[in-house]
Amino acid sequence: MKKFLKFVVGAAGAAAAGFGAYCAYKKLTGKDEADDDFDDDIDDFDLDEENEDESPEYVSLNIKPEDAADEVKDALDDAKDAVEDAAEDIKDAFN
Repeated sequence: MKKFLKFVVGAAGAAAAGFGAYCAYKKLTGKDEADDDFDDDIDDFDLDEENEDESPEYVSLNIKPEDAADEVKDALDDAKDAVEDAAEDIKDAFN
């Protein structure tokens, strides 16, 4: 129990020393992520002026339920085959 208590106190001391070093570094460098102001960069990302003549492109989502069901069945069959192959490889590895 004495060794465990010594370990806990040592770990807490090391964590406190690390946190103190971190705070000192932040204070000395004057850098703080919370002070970053991203409002100045908004003008760089204004895409409305560049694409005034272009209309947005839309993707058609005309999917039939039967086609979706077939795709799901095919994906499940592929997954089943992959699992069977993996099981066979594991079985061979242990034999």
